[in-house]
Amino acid sequence: MISNELLEELQKLNRADKLRVIQLLAGDLVSEEEPYFTPDATYEVWSPYDAPAAAETLLKMLEEDQAQNG
Repeated sequence: MISNELLEELQKLNRADKLRVIQLLAGDLVSEEEPYFTPDATYEVWSPYDAPAAAETLLKMLEEDQAQNG
């Protein structure tokens, strides 16, 4: 449980220090979660760049939606 004294001290902080506390606490929460990513690892991200079939499918879906919704 958070003490009233701690809350009072946190409220006295300037904006930059409050943001630092938020970053610290958010980092702690993330580290407590199940690790989805390994630090310093490289992950492949798929992109539709140079995927003309995907672009055609998306365009077709947009055209169908426009036709249905006027």
